[in-house]
Amino acid sequence: MLLEKELEELLKSEIAVIMNDGQAYRGRLIKFDSEIIVLDNVYETSNEEIDWVETEQKTSKGPSIKGYIPWRRVTLPKLIVRTPMVLRIWPWKPAKKKE
Repeated sequence: MLLEKELEELLKSEIAVIMNDGQAYRGRLIKFDSEIIVLDNVYETSNEEIDWVETEQKTSKGPSIKGYIPWRRVTLPKLIVRTPMVLRIWPWKPAKKKE
């Protein structure tokens, strides 16, 4: 399946983009083509700063991997990423706050 077809489903939603240099970006996908991905409302972090923790789920389905990611807000209006530099793209769904 083509990257562009997958990204079409994520247009205007928040995604996390992991780069081959260890940097990670989170932002709203505003446009893309075969060469670039453009995000706005961008946050960044590096792979070394992610703290992964294995925890037991209350549903007794076994261990679960969760992580803490210290995102830093980028003050520039948008980020343009070259697609050959991308390792992974994840749809980003922030955890719901407890009431």
